[in-house]
Amino acid sequence: MAAVGTGLFSIVYCVLAAGLLRRWFAASARADARLDPATFFRPLKSGEPGLARNLEIFLEAIEPDDRVLFGVHSPEQRELCRDLARKFSHLDIHCPPLDHLNHLNPKIEKLLQLEPFATHDRWIVLDSDTMAGPEFLRAFRAEWQESGTDAFSAPYVFAPPDNLPSRLDAAGTELSLWPGVAILRAAGRVDFLTGACMAVRVPVLRSLGGWNVFADELADDNALGRAVSRSGGRVGISKCIATLAPPRANVPDWLLHQHRVFATFRRCNPSGFLGLPLTFGPAFSFLSLFSNPLSPALWLLHLFVSISRQAVANALPGRRRSLSAVWITGLVEPLFWAASLLPFPVRWAGKWIKLSRSDLSRRSR
Repeated sequence: MAAVGTGLFSIVYCVLAAGLLRRWFAASARADARLDPATFFRPLKSGEPGLARNLEIFLEAIEPDDRVLFGVHSPEQRELCRDLARKFSHLDIHCPPLDHLNHLNPKIEKLLQLEPFATHDRWIVLDSDTMAGPEFLRAFRAEWQESGTDAFSAPYVFAPPDNLPSRLDAAGTELSLWPGVAILRAAGRVDFLTGACMAVRVPVLRSLGGWNVFADELADDNALGRAVSRSGGRVGISKCIATLAPPRANVPDWLLHQHRVFATFRRCNPSGFLGLPLTFGPAFSFLSLFSNPLSPALWLLHLFVSISRQAVANALPGRRRSLSAVWITGLVEPLFWAASLLPFPVRWAGKWIKLSRSDLSRRSR
């Protein structure tokens, strides 16, 4: 009976989400507005494939009045940024030396050290793997200005992955995130940011205490958005879609990342996390087949649940998501959800992080 209930709920949830996603991503943002100058923060990670070319495309979108701050630790990446500064000598590009500080969040640690070099009233942070070209970035900036929001971010999808674990990781992340976000957006309840491309007005950030407040947050984007909203500021999410470099995952990488995704969701949105099993119709309807494998009704239920989940995948822009990846991720979601309830540390930025009720603490290994 529970399988039938969750299956029917999943069908309704997926059909609703697919329709909202199509409407959301079909909307176009203006890109012809006069842009206010901004400071761009690019905290970079090591080992990103195609990073040099992605950064060149990004710099082609920068206006002469903007400023770009690269946050790097490795000598190789610092030399890359210097080469880019020479190639784009007409732009205001800085790559200051950074130290390793004792903060848990490596991205915010870099932003803290880049902040003294920042100018302007508008700051935009792009993750290392965000592939931001002129068309996306200009439309995103214009939409942010027109929205009048204090903090703004972009939805994202992954570029085509090249192996099965990477496809599972990408599809699992997208399908566990965007259906719920589409429903919250339609309900006018966006009080969070997404980290691939997030923007904030400087007076608002400083009124909250600056980047330092978020230096030990696992989900700095979510925490910043909620802090802005609680302070009376306005938070929005764009129609413009960022593309991320595809995850390069093997099976352990996929398992560890999905565990972190669900553990982060549990920490950021406990009530939403507890309601998530209602959407586990793909797994529960599949398990029900073992109790009565000859039941046409149960086979039809699982078929329609799977079709509705594929409809959500098809509503997402970018690459085509394979039937196998969408089906498998639907089956294993309850396992990641259950694992995130256990007191296991999460793997994050090469470290084991133990989540507690009130804070984060590092567990070295």
